[in-house]
Amino acid sequence: MKKHIIALVLLSSFSFTLSLGAPNEIVLRNTGQQDNHFEFPVPADQPDVYYDSDNQQIIIDGLGEVNYYDVEIASVSTWTVVISTQVNGYYDTIDVSSLPMGEYCITIDSPTGNSFEGFFDTY
Repeated sequence: MKKHIIALVLLSSFSFTLSLGAPNEIVLRNTGQQDNHFEFPVPADQPDVYYDSDNQQIIIDGLGEVNYYDVEIASVSTWTVVISTQVNGYYDTIDVSSLPMGEYCITIDSPTGNSFEGFFDTY
């Protein structure tokens, strides 16, 4: 019985340690949708987006559905665009280490006409 408890404690602590360094997913919504209505199926060109607080970067994983994305990051408190860039449609990162602590809105436009929006904070 002791071996099972020790194994359970070790497994739990290992899982917790792994989750500490994992980037946080930024939930995107297609801006053509109303309120919190989510479109199913998700558009093929919608990337997976993460905020990595350890490395202070946004990770955009587009899986190559498009060649590029146009990205804008704006401060929610002022709605001023603080970063505007174009990223690779397969996989790319954006350095956000220069951003002051706060809440931000990321807008990702696809060349197919889809636009996606999500929020993250740098606290």
